[in-house]
Amino acid sequence: MEADPRKLFGTDGIRGIANKDLTPELVLKTGKAIAGFISGGKERARILIGKDTRPSGDLIETGLSAGIMSEGSDVLSAGILSTPGTAMLSKLIDADGAIVISASHNPLEDNGIKIFKKGGVKLTDKEEKKLEDIILNDDRKDFTGRTGLDIGRQKIIPDALDMYINYITRGFRFNLAGLKIAVDCANGATSVAVPKVLSMFGAEVISFNTDIKSGLINKDCGSTHPEVLRRLVKESKADIGFSYDGDGDRVIGCDRFSRILDGDVFLAFSAILMKENDTLKNNGVVTTIMANYGLEKAMREKNISVYKTKVGDRYVLEKMIEKDIIIGAEQSGHIIFSNYSYIGDGLLSTLIFLDLLYESRKDPDTVYEIIEHYPQVLKNIKVKDKNLIMQSPELKEKITEAENYLKGEGKIVVRPSGTESLVRVMVEAETMDVVEKIQEDICNIIHTIK
Repeated sequence: MEADPRKLFGTDGIRGIANKDLTPELVLKTGKAIAGFISGGKERARILIGKDTRPSGDLIETGLSAGIMSEGSDVLSAGILSTPGTAMLSKLIDADGAIVISASHNPLEDNGIKIFKKGGVKLTDKEEKKLEDIILNDDRKDFTGRTGLDIGRQKIIPDALDMYINYITRGFRFNLAGLKIAVDCANGATSVAVPKVLSMFGAEVISFNTDIKSGLINKDCGSTHPEVLRRLVKESKADIGFSYDGDGDRVIGCDRFSRILDGDVFLAFSAILMKENDTLKNNGVVTTIMANYGLEKAMREKNISVYKTKVGDRYVLEKMIEKDIIIGAEQSGHIIFSNYSYIGDGLLSTLIFLDLLYESRKDPDTVYEIIEHYPQVLKNIKVKDKNLIMQSPELKEKITEAENYLKGEGKIVVRPSGTESLVRVMVEAETMDVVEKIQEDICNIIHTIK
């Protein structure tokens, strides 16, 4: 429950309300700092920029690009492209680094800046802190201010989306003819790619929330609104449905019985079938502290090792690399198959899931039952000062009291959001009555902290 020493960076890059927290001045300075950080003294770095469909995307891309070019590096503009698509494309074209302009699943008023090193790998906490210090210290010696021929240039990559699609689909040969799939693309970065790719493999695709010009990204849709996916699958009479977040690094599913297939289900289903196929490297998976106990139980029954990390897909990846494991996931829908990509990719995860489903000849309606789902409820509480809440002795005492009551038959996770002014309270227990009672007690304590 320690406070995060970083001021700009959260769980996944820099985020805030566009043109209020993320001002043009801050964005320009951030672009300058990123150019210096990525170039590392190189005369002319090539930095790829992709973005989701937020109204403020052009504003922030312009500021970042100006900052980057003023420091002598070139900008490669991919236009609207998912976070995983941008990271993967940066590797394909051998860019020196990449930036994604997105606030992921956050409201449309927000935006953010995600930064990748060469090869499409996210920065470590230490690297983010170093970059943050450059941005905030405002020391002019960190910036070179190029002139004449030394100023960077901008190049548009018109076929960025096609390059990404061609790359991720190249290894799959399954046929989805006869399968009806509903997709909710959150009016975000996957709005073109997902329907196109699933149709390529023969599925009948019923698309929802694919208006990339509306600016209504994540507005009452997408992976943070599973109730919408349930309704869409039911109304369209689809065999299965998938829902993505605004920048495309998350996916959740839904079967015909309105049961949500979250990251825990994706992980368990994939790991068990991969083990049966003898492709589960080192017989292990990585998840986070938010995972349902049913996942751990299912893995234990199959003699598959489970390694846990704190919340954040990059922490999942770090543990995967440490243990030499090729699959990890967060319950929220970040699913990483490291033999394909080093970050969560909603579309790629969908393809792998459907490939395993096709090869195993399993019915989509049986997937949910692969794990036993323990009652688990997550509440988000809006607060003014996350650090004040997390340092509260009263809160710590209440959590300890509740954990003693559970006696190991459940789980309590109280953590600050890395991207919003929220404290998240997750409680899991054998019965819903116990879950609701403990959660109410903890939430009441949080509301009293001033």
